[in-house]
Amino acid sequence: MAKRTSSAGPHLRRVRLKNGLDVVLSSERSSPTVAVGVYYRAGFRLEEEGRTGFAHLFEHLMFQGTSKVPKADFGQLITGAGGVLNGSTRHDYTNYFEILPAPALEMACFIEADRMQNLDINQETLQNQIDVVKEEVRGNVLNQPYGGFSWLWLSQYAFSTYPNAHNFYGEFADLEAATVADARGFYETWYGPGNATLVLVGDFEEEQALEVVERYFGPVPARRAPTQPEMDEPIPSSRAEHERRDPLAPNPRVAIGYRTAPFGSPDHLPLVLAARILTDGRSSRLQRRLIREREVLLQVDGGPHFPIGDAFEFKGPALFTFEAMPRPGVTTKEAVAAIDEQLAEVAEAGPNPDELLRAKRRELGSYHASTDSRVGRMRELGVLASVHDQPELADQLPELLSKITAKQVQQAVARWLFPEHSTVLHWLPEGEGER
Repeated sequence: MAKRTSSAGPHLRRVRLKNGLDVVLSSERSSPTVAVGVYYRAGFRLEEEGRTGFAHLFEHLMFQGTSKVPKADFGQLITGAGGVLNGSTRHDYTNYFEILPAPALEMACFIEADRMQNLDINQETLQNQIDVVKEEVRGNVLNQPYGGFSWLWLSQYAFSTYPNAHNFYGEFADLEAATVADARGFYETWYGPGNATLVLVGDFEEEQALEVVERYFGPVPARRAPTQPEMDEPIPSSRAEHERRDPLAPNPRVAIGYRTAPFGSPDHLPLVLAARILTDGRSSRLQRRLIREREVLLQVDGGPHFPIGDAFEFKGPALFTFEAMPRPGVTTKEAVAAIDEQLAEVAEAGPNPDELLRAKRRELGSYHASTDSRVGRMRELGVLASVHDQPELADQLPELLSKITAKQVQQAVARWLFPEHSTVLHWLPEGEGER
């Protein structure tokens, strides 16, 4: 049976199976539903050189059936029971989940354990999903104005090491060169139980749920945990500026990425609130000052890891990113200068009491609205356990955020959000000069 390794926080229990599978359980009986999620530490940044796009490709392959459950039956088992299923790929993990009526918990565990060890990888399926991924890249990036510029492109300029700076969607040459043996090798390396966290949230008795988990996941053979690549990079000492031309872009835009405080450091949570103060809603500092009052920008948004993920999803080097569209007649360089000026004001004087109170209310309101749902709590526990090994933080973050002071926000902005820490990407219409 599973050996209990820790217990932390209300309605939270954590165990580890003999094969290395990390299991987090959060029983909550308000509705007869359950969420089942599996988080593999197999994200964009962990792909080997020559295998760009494999993390995202496997998000697709994992829905193509197994030797026991053919593709045609895979989704129907979940939807036929009244459930839904999905998955996503991020920088440090790939996850798969189901939301179902509580009696279907056992079926979900069977399905997830099955595709953890019996995925059917063949030439037809592999080629089909490579084509699907390439079409997704065309639709979301290549044939889309501004396609991925503030996260997919900016990171390639802001970082220098392969894990942080390669094309996360995947180079077509790498995808097209992939063989069945390559795909099976990736699966065997990254999709073992020792590289995964299973999260159960909802209407169940803990001991009964653990028995089900042990019955289905316990027999999955252990595999050696993969070696994590080195991702640390020096923090820049001067601003770097780059320019790209986009034949589909009707207007200029600009993205500014600042190397930001790592997860768990004293400045991490103050910068979460700084993002709310600076960009969240019409009363935020940048929207109020630069859109409505000075009329420099048409749009501005941003925050830690914007626009992919949130402030808790990154383990290694990360960016606090602003994305802005200048008004006609304002250049992207002038837009950057205006943002610099506002950040310098916060670094000098900090937020006022109303700004800080509003930021806390919006951050905590959003946090509670998300984690009150089955999928939201499952996601929070899955990320905090798989990426940071701290699922108990899901129940501690509201109190930690509520204690942040204006001085802490001011100091965090002063230490991290200044020009010498940043990379700027000017995204301009093709054939036009700065406007």
